[in-house]
Amino acid sequence: MDIEKVEHGGTLYAIVFRKEMNVQDGVKFLTPVEYPLQVGLIERKKGYAFRPHSHRDMHYNVNTTQEFLYVEKGSLKAKIYDANWSIIYETVLRAGDFFLAITGGHSFEVLENVRLLEVKQGPYPGDQYAKRFKE
Repeated sequence: MDIEKVEHGGTLYAIVFRKEMNVQDGVKFLTPVEYPLQVGLIERKKGYAFRPHSHRDMHYNVNTTQEFLYVEKGSLKAKIYDANWSIIYETVLRAGDFFLAITGGHSFEVLENVRLLEVKQGPYPGDQYAKRFKE
């Protein structure tokens, strides 16, 4: 399965995208247009040129933090939690997989030395303001 949606009680908590996923030749956005993080997969053949462009200044009202991870190398176990800190899903992420945390909680256990790329909204106010930890 190329895309694993983690749902619980009618709520989407996370999406796991496996490295085997492809779009052939084109662009496939993997998140709904209303999400504060837009995740897309782009595959183009040699010789394709992206038109020169810039992005307009935009102001967004974002009231949540979504977190995107790309596993460059290694592996880790991901756990997804509901609002009561109950584990609702576990999976192993390997090199080439990517992961979008949408809501709820999450944790990771490194199984092999890992290198991750993380993207989330900024600016970052520090752990004491940005995170709630399970006690």
